[in-house]
Amino acid sequence: MSDMKKLCNSINNCLVREDSSSNELHMGEIVYILRVKSQLTQEDLAQKANVCAQTVKRLEGGKGKVSDITCRAIFQALGVNITLLTKLLDE
Repeated sequence: MSDMKKLCNSINNCLVREDSSSNELHMGEIVYILRVKSQLTQEDLAQKANVCAQTVKRLEGGKGKVSDITCRAIFQALGVNITLLTKLLDE
C-alpha cells in the first residue's frame, strides 16, 4: 500500500472521534495545530491546498472524512513529510 494510502487510512480511522472522553487528538485537531503554527487562516490553508475552505472547517471540526487527494493536498500545504508521518503512524 502506498504511503499516502496508509496515511489517509490512518487519518480517516481516527478523524471522527466517537468517544468524546478520549484524550487522543482527532485529525482535525492536528491539522488545526499545524495550521496555527504555520500562521495560516482556514482560508489560507484551503487556498494553498486548493480545496474549499468549508473542507478545512469540517476537517478541523471533526465533522467528516477526507479523500486521499484532499488529505495529501492539506498535508503538503502544511509542509508535512508524508513518508515520515506514515512510518511514525505504523510504529
